[in-house]
Amino acid sequence: MAVAVLMLPVALVVTSFGPWLDTRVWAESAAAETARAAAIDLDLGSGAAQLEQLITIRGVDADSVGLGWCGASPATEGAAGMCPLVRGSAVVAEVAAWTPLFVTPWGTVGGLWVRAIHSEPIDLYRSMG
Repeated sequence: MAVAVLMLPVALVVTSFGPWLDTRVWAESAAAETARAAAIDLDLGSGAAQLEQLITIRGVDADSVGLGWCGASPATEGAAGMCPLVRGSAVVAEVAAWTPLFVTPWGTVGGLWVRAIHSEPIDLYRSMG
């Protein structure tokens, strides 16, 4: 009986690692795709639209994902920090996604924000017109 009580926390930690890792990989991919779309189109709105598409594909609630640009926190709802869209600069996207700590048949317990940051350079030799 004592061994079962001691093994319960270990089992909960092991089972919560999978969803956390899945969310981490998705957040890294979403940050990269979002920054890349903004750097290619020279428009932060294009990057935000790319993230909305990724949220739809993943099937998560839009309130459980945040986006921050160029140093701005994702909590400020897509705010842009110092983000010049000129040759040689970089677009930095930070994506934060909420993941539950434990999923039980009765619902989720706790949770944490998983953050990923990606920097995408704007080509020095691209046409800006």
